[in-house]
Amino acid sequence: RSGTLSPALCAGFGAAAALAMERTEEDAVHVEALWRRAIELLPHWTLNGSPSRRWHGNLNLRREGLDVARLMSDLREIAFSAGSACASGSGRPSHVLQAIGLDVRETKSSVRLGFGRYTTIREIEDACARLDAAAAAQGMIP
Repeated sequence: RSGTLSPALCAGFGAAAALAMERTEEDAVHVEALWRRAIELLPHWTLNGSPSRRWHGNLNLRREGLDVARLMSDLREIAFSAGSACASGSGRPSHVLQAIGLDVRETKSSVRLGFGRYTTIREIEDACARLDAAAAAQGMIP
């Protein structure tokens, strides 16, 4: 909306942009390490999309027959989403996942993990272990 911009917000945005510029390379290396570790820990999950032509701060995976609503209920202490951001909360299958070739059943068995600068390897290891255990409790045994 129109109006006078807050000088404090403008200064804060400038400081955030400067920090982002300083940390771009370091953040990219960190996010790549997190992504690779998650992939290593979830070998029985199928990666949705290209392994290389993507931002590695977003990991979208699926397990055949997985009840994602139950998974989310069982793992309330882990921040992850069903499907893709574009369909989050709509109850509809993700048009983005369908556009990359997934059928409706596959989109409904997909989860999305996001991580970045403040995510630790330990958090990834813990979250992946819990995701695998909760999937196994649904009978998703490799």
